[in-house]
Amino acid sequence: MDFLRRLFAPEAGPSERQIRRAIKQVTQTHGEAATRVAAMERLAEWRTPEAASALLRRFTVQVPQASMDLDEKQYTVRLLVHMGRSAVGPILRYLETQPEVTWPIRALREILSFEEYHAALKDLLDRLASRYTRWPEAKTVLIQHLADEAFSLVEATVLKYLEDEDDDVCIAAADYLAKNGGEEVREKLIEMFLSAEARPRVRGRILDQFCEKEWPVKGYR
Repeated sequence: MDFLRRLFAPEAGPSERQIRRAIKQVTQTHGEAATRVAAMERLAEWRTPEAASALLRRFTVQVPQASMDLDEKQYTVRLLVHMGRSAVGPILRYLETQPEVTWPIRALREILSFEEYHAALKDLLDRLASRYTRWPEAKTVLIQHLADEAFSLVEATVLKYLEDEDDDVCIAAADYLAKNGGEEVREKLIEMFLSAEARPRVRGRILDQFCEKEWPVKGYR
């Protein structure tokens, strides 16, 4: 009886076969839009972490029609928000392992409170700072989605990214720090400028920031 109750209970999650079928439909770039959308909605209604992980796969493909692709990805964000906290874990795992992170970040920001959202991004950036990633652009996007009001929480984390080997990541970190920081940040950026002789883009952006902030360079040559 317990087996039958679990089998037919409405809260029972989808089977692995159902998940696999939905993933195939969601990622079918040349299929009918209605088939993709129906599979996306079915996954959202299941409200399980496995279903959320499958729904996130929509961000890994692009359909030929750009406007349709945009509409479907925006809808995917709304569906993830509809799933609520059951989608948080899958979203965070996705952000740590995939290159296209802009869309899932938007969903995460709507699901979590301001404090939870920035604590989650801080933990994620701390982990990514100490490991190699094939997609440094994802780190750039994560930094760009930090709110100015969270500076005191994430300052030490973002400072690590001034040492990143990718110019865009380093520039994103420098931009965020210069916008929100004070004397300590000013000195860190000067040190970064002096050590970046072979990185003209990084040097140029730091110079722009010093001009905009009218920061002095007293004590440095």
